[in-house]
Amino acid sequence: MAKPKLNVVLVGAGGNMRGAHVPRILGDKRTKIVGVADPEEDHAKKLVERAGYEIPYFANWQAMLKNIESEGVIISTPHKHHNLQVKRSLEDGRHVLVEKPLVIHSKHANSLIQLASRVECLLMVAYQRHWMPEFIYARELIARGEIGEIKGVVGYVTQNWEGISGWRLDIELAGGGMFMDTGSHLVAAMLWVTGLRPKRVWATQDRSGHKVDINMVCNVSFDGGAIGSLTTVGNAGQHDERLVISGTKGALALHLHQWGVNSMLLNDESVDVPRRIRASSPDAAFFAAIRKGVDSVEPPDFAFQVAQLTEAAYKSANENKPISIRQPAKK
Repeated sequence: MAKPKLNVVLVGAGGNMRGAHVPRILGDKRTKIVGVADPEEDHAKKLVERAGYEIPYFANWQAMLKNIESEGVIISTPHKHHNLQVKRSLEDGRHVLVEKPLVIHSKHANSLIQLASRVECLLMVAYQRHWMPEFIYARELIARGEIGEIKGVVGYVTQNWEGISGWRLDIELAGGGMFMDTGSHLVAAMLWVTGLRPKRVWATQDRSGHKVDINMVCNVSFDGGAIGSLTTVGNAGQHDERLVISGTKGALALHLHQWGVNSMLLNDESVDVPRRIRASSPDAAFFAAIRKGVDSVEPPDFAFQVAQLTEAAYKSANENKPISIRQPAKK
């Protein structure tokens, strides 16, 4: 059976949208871009050239939503704008895929997740690791008790963050630096794979002469007694990333280098991921979920936990003291 046709509009036409999302959209032969909004028309022209077909352009994203119908909206804009753009898109009855982090403030994350549930629309955050087979299988292994009760997590991610430019170095638009942006992948993967809920955070940051953090160390205690440490290093030469989860029965380690999974070890032995688990991408998963229905994917509750931990980390670093996180009651 042929896949149903889908129309999507794009909010933001910067390098990430052009270089990451557009190729994934083109890979789905039954999905078409029917509108693009960006205040910089030159960005949109480059996106249209990349797509290979004419796409209506709007300088204002709200005007695009008013004039162009679509099943889905893909958002890749400065973090500050995510809350309103996601909110309006959901209120318009459209499914949303938004770049990480979902929002800067945890109260907004909670509101958006609840809104998506009320209007019965998808809300997905573009965390690639959630669609990498090794991370999916790691989550399975932990859920079935292969490493026992989790006692500790250690993770780091490095990148040449000082080599970037533009809005990501603007505290007002980005909400933070390396920890808020690339570090969000590490935080989200850790929370999603383990199911841990942060309870208390104590963080230290180094801005290295910038207005946003370049390096940060974040120590976390979790409900149930587990502890952890997450480090982001933005003045490194290249990307490297590790996540180690230790439990009463063993340890699971994931290593990425230059944005690809390098190894997965369970008690220092290489793990073979079952063939039934296949690699995907946030965009492919988004399109599949629209076609299958809202109930085909879990709500992004972990994104609220990401926002809470991140918000507490910056408060802790700025005030030089530990910050407690108040968790809502489990449903």
